[in-house]
Amino acid sequence: MDIQLNTLLVALMFVTILSMGIGNILVTLADIFNHATPSRRGKIHIAWVLLLLIVHFNLFWHTKAILEVEDWQFSGFLLTMAGPVLMFFATSILLTEPPEDAKPNLVSFFVGLGRRFFVMLAILQAWVVVVGFAISGAFLPSDAVNVCLMVLALVLAFSTSERMQVFGIFAAWGLVLGSGAIRWVG
Repeated sequence: MDIQLNTLLVALMFVTILSMGIGNILVTLADIFNHATPSRRGKIHIAWVLLLLIVHFNLFWHTKAILEVEDWQFSGFLLTMAGPVLMFFATSILLTEPPEDAKPNLVSFFVGLGRRFFVMLAILQAWVVVVGFAISGAFLPSDAVNVCLMVLALVLAFSTSERMQVFGIFAAWGLVLGSGAIRWVG
């Protein structure tokens, strides 16, 4: 495979930004699971962190699509980099450490944090659909899942109900796993 220099540089930038997010998640998970200090994160929060790691890996896997592009324009580069940048921002928001006095209020902390995180996640899902369309020229079956994730993220961004947040994480896991199944089968 003969890869042009511009294509290689775009792929390297894409992977570098994603790797920073993956590294941040792994450091946070190591801190949570080492039990040296009690975690100040609730179960819903941890479930979203784990799901975001899977989403990072999924996006990382799409690096090979970048390697198939032969002629890069700056606008295409910016569009491509927007995804990892959005993931990095969403990760930074989600990994915000709760304050020491938040133990009794972990759910309300996450709901407040979630507003920013879920809006960023919705924008990321819109990006996935736009980039998929730009590359393939058509909407893919998995795009329906991304639209559902976008709607779910927007609903969760404006919901303060703990019950809705629990439903949201289960629905999001189902959608992400379903999207993976669609891509692996198709």
